[in-house]
Amino acid sequence: MVHRVSSASRRFTWRLMGSLIVTLVGVGLGRPTERQAHVTGKSPGPCVNTSQVFKLAKSLGSANNPGDSYTPIVKLAFDNSDLDASRLVAFEENRIFVYAVGSPSGSGDSIQDGLESAGIPRLIRRFIVLKPSIFVVDDEVFIPDSGVPVEWRLYSPKMPEVTGRRTRIIEGVDELFCETLLPKNVAHRLRRQSNAEPESERYVLEMASRGNSARTRFLHVLYAREGGQQGSEVHSELNAKEGQLQLTISTEHRIFRLNLPPANDGAGDIAISDADGKSLLDSRPLPSGILPHGPEGIRLLELFDADYRGGRHPLWDTGQPSGELKKVVEEGKIRPSRVVELCCGSGTDAIYLANRGFDVTAIDIAPTALSQARRKARKAGVSVGWLLADVLSPPNLKPFDFIYDRGCYHVVRDQNLVAYLDTVRRYSRPGTQFLLLTGNSNEPARDYGPPRVTEEEIRNDFLSLFDLEWLRESRFEINRPGAVSPLAWSVLLRRKSKP
Repeated sequence: MVHRVSSASRRFTWRLMGSLIVTLVGVGLGRPTERQAHVTGKSPGPCVNTSQVFKLAKSLGSANNPGDSYTPIVKLAFDNSDLDASRLVAFEENRIFVYAVGSPSGSGDSIQDGLESAGIPRLIRRFIVLKPSIFVVDDEVFIPDSGVPVEWRLYSPKMPEVTGRRTRIIEGVDELFCETLLPKNVAHRLRRQSNAEPESERYVLEMASRGNSARTRFLHVLYAREGGQQGSEVHSELNAKEGQLQLTISTEHRIFRLNLPPANDGAGDIAISDADGKSLLDSRPLPSGILPHGPEGIRLLELFDADYRGGRHPLWDTGQPSGELKKVVEEGKIRPSRVVELCCGSGTDAIYLANRGFDVTAIDIAPTALSQARRKARKAGVSVGWLLADVLSPPNLKPFDFIYDRGCYHVVRDQNLVAYLDTVRRYSRPGTQFLLLTGNSNEPARDYGPPRVTEEEIRNDFLSLFDLEWLRESRFEINRPGAVSPLAWSVLLRRKSKP
């Protein structure tokens, strides 16, 4: 059953002066201290500081913006919170949006384990920015046995104007609008905080769910408008289906569609079209790990993704499973188990493994490649966990029984070998098998071939952690008819019981 949220309390229109921001970031909650419990009688909750929202929106809208929002977004999402988040676990910035997800502080559990896994108070806040001036803040909160409703707080140096689910704040010539979409049944309370210094006085708008559930989801849309700016109308519409939130934000020129599942069910998707429905960005996954960022990081992401755009197929994407992979599976060297593929591309090998009964997680840094992979998997009728992430800064996942790499190691080896080996270490345990297919230096370089590695380099890189089952020569399949297939190494390793 689809629940359409389209009443006056769920559908809203604002005057917009420019583009958008949508924010969704994850942080951790510490246990309420005795002082918090006895003095305030409340558990800590998520919050937003309006002054920093204005500051970030102006920075993103500036012509001098360097394209590196990592630090200001961390400051906005975490530094103003009494939740004490320690680090981010996912981040992406491009010319259209910024996305970040934070890690629970003081806990080794991954976001994929869910809110309740640690049995302690916990918040997952996800942060997407549709540049530069609209924020959607999605907070999932779990407070076990608290006995009091969880509160969401909006801090402002100026007194908010509250009308139903809408809040308006004026700071100088600037305006901030905030709409509460979730929870459905929410109570507002406005109070003033006074300190010794008059200039430090501020207002706190507290929003609490009227239910007593240990788990609460808050969804807010904020829009910052600079003074003197003229703008078009913005419409937001929320649909909820089986815990999945489908949020549509429409401006005069663009329509943004966001699919926001519970954070432990995946990062979600984004799609963008123009006002007439023409696709500007096909539905693509949001990141599950920290992607390269800053001006150089944005350039690299564009470069990686360009290989798959416009119907292109990279040289190594033949549309057929790797012969070496098929050989080890069909000969029974690797049996169905939990497997992670590093740099999966458009997913041909991952889909083959899923068809053979493996529980597959597949990672790549190119969103267009993963969009193609998802379509191919649906057509094949198989399920694969597709993750948009950088193998050099991957999501926190439990160790796997089998690791598969066809063409990733030889690309990243010269960039950051230490980070790659750390990923392999984290994703393996004693007994984990690892099939590595990599470029071979035992023949002259070709202008279309992959980077090449020596046998000695392979042994030096891996044999402190793995036993060698075999290291033999093979050939890469390529999609260039008549060209000589590049020489490769086929390496089968098994994680040692003791390094």
